Amino acid sequence: MITDPDACKLCGSRDLRRHAHTAGCRACGALLYFPYPAQDQLPHLDVTRGKAWTDWNEWYYAAASRNHSNFTQMLRFATEGWPADFRGDVLDYGGGGGQFALVVASHFPNVTTWITDIDQAALLEQWRPYNHVLPFDAFPRDSTRFDAIFLNDVYEHVDSPQEVLRVLAPKLKPRGLIFIDTPRTFWLYPLLRTASPALYTRLCRGTVTRSHLQLWTRRAFDTVAEECGLRVERYRECSEFTMPAEYYLNNMGITSRWVRLVGRMFHAYAGVLARNKIMAVLRPARAVHPPRGEAAQDVRAAEEAEGGETRGTPGASTPPLPPDVVRPAEARTLSGAERQS
Repeated sequence: MITDPDACKLCGSRDLRRHAHTAGCRACGALLYFPYPAQDQLPHLDVTRGKAWTDWNEWYYAAASRNHSNFTQMLRFATEGWPADFRGDVLDYGGGGGQFALVVASHFPNVTTWITDIDQAALLEQWRPYNHVLPFDAFPRDSTRFDAIFLNDVYEHVDSPQEVLRVLAPKLKPRGLIFIDTPRTFWLYPLLRTASPALYTRLCRGTVTRSHLQLWTRRAFDTVAEECGLRVERYRECSEFTMPAEYYLNNMGITSRWVRLVGRMFHAYAGVLARNKIMAVLRPARAVHPPRGEAAQDVRAAEEAEGGETRGTPGASTPPLPPDVVRPAEARTLSGAERQS
């Protein structure tokens, strides 16, 4: 929940640089949709009917090949050290069409992939057999626990990242992890802001919207994770796109023939020119306390209905940690200065 509408919702600083419909935080570097939209102003995609359903399918078909490659990269980054025969539970939070479950199944045939999304109708029939659906409205009270929770291109969409992490962290099994893949600002943003404010406005129009509410920096990312009792165990900046250049140029409203040509060239060589994405693995920095009050009663009731045990794949094991990783019990002995910030 945003408590100060004039401050950065990620770090709390009031030192914001306004430009068009955005605000850049001078303290943490994040680029925010601003002023912050109210809940009833946020888009909610109803893909169950008409043109919305047609557009949704067309988008997924166009993005499917790139998504498959991107999802493979994400999964391998997050699950380094997992054996191929690992048994466990993975959650695709905000999983949309459900394609990620297919990638998980191809790497870990014994893993159960769960999915929850505010737009539950978005799950495509082609990938439904690979997913176990958790209704979004009931998800906060659900007792299922996970070895890994994936937020693949989701973190930029949520209006309160802190609230999301606080819901997800208690749902991890021991040694469980949260993986996040999300857009970041990079050198092109400050360059255009200074050299061509008009082109910078178009860049912001295409990348910061009521659907994409924030672009991250390492400082902003670490600040929110630490606030939620999580530590960033692994972090990488990479180049990643889900659509061809024309899609992004059209979203920016760029009509100039020469600017579009430069944009196509930039997109073609983005692997060298731009690291526009963050991939990170997070783990609890301290013990995560279980829900209290009514929420705790709901969880206990659900566990009793499942035979007195937390839900998950029967016989599931805890994933091993890579040998160079500080284990949670050890992390609690580190001072704040010694932890990653």
